Amino acid sequence: MNTTLDRLDLDVSDEQLFQRYTNGDEASFRLLVGRYQPRIQGFLRKRLHDEERVQDLTQDTFLRIHRARDSYDPSRKFSTWIHTIANNLLKNEFRNRSRRRETAFSELRPESSASGAPARPLEFPSGGADPEREAYRSELREAIDVAIDRMDAHHRIPFVMREVDDFTYEEIAEQIGIPVGTVKSRLNRARNSFRTLLPVPV
Repeated sequence: MNTTLDRLDLDVSDEQLFQRYTNGDEASFRLLVGRYQPRIQGFLRKRLHDEERVQDLTQDTFLRIHRARDSYDPSRKFSTWIHTIANNLLKNEFRNRSRRRETAFSELRPESSASGAPARPLEFPSGGADPEREAYRSELREAIDVAIDRMDAHHRIPFVMREVDDFTYEEIAEQIGIPVGTVKSRLNRARNSFRTLLPVPV
């Protein structure tokens, strides 16, 4: 027995398929996912070397498509629309990563504050309309990415877990499978390495 998907003409345009989906034919959406999932994943993989986030953003892309189904303009090329959505999600991903790293490394935090409580990463003061400040912020973002990428994995992994993702020593030790003392030792070396590799002052 043929299903709705079996009866679909494989030569039907993307725009027609999506129009059918907006009219309630869920099989048409599944066919579009089959057509575009590999393309969107390939697009993201070339720009984002993180397979887990590639999969997440691919799912988010189709979720956005689903949510925007009632506002879709059938005169607009579907392939352009879906790639625009994926590209916007990718831009947001990079923007969020830059903000997290900027916050974490604007000043390498001490291990504790004057009160003895764990210190938190300090944020940059807003650059406002100061072009020199904004240029410095942009330079620092790039320098941080380069410095982290140049660190060996032995030190980079616990460093990012601690300074970016805010894991505790105990959580890092559990995730990596090493003693807490070893985590602290690697972090000390990683911080020294980071200061050496970073070509601009923080």
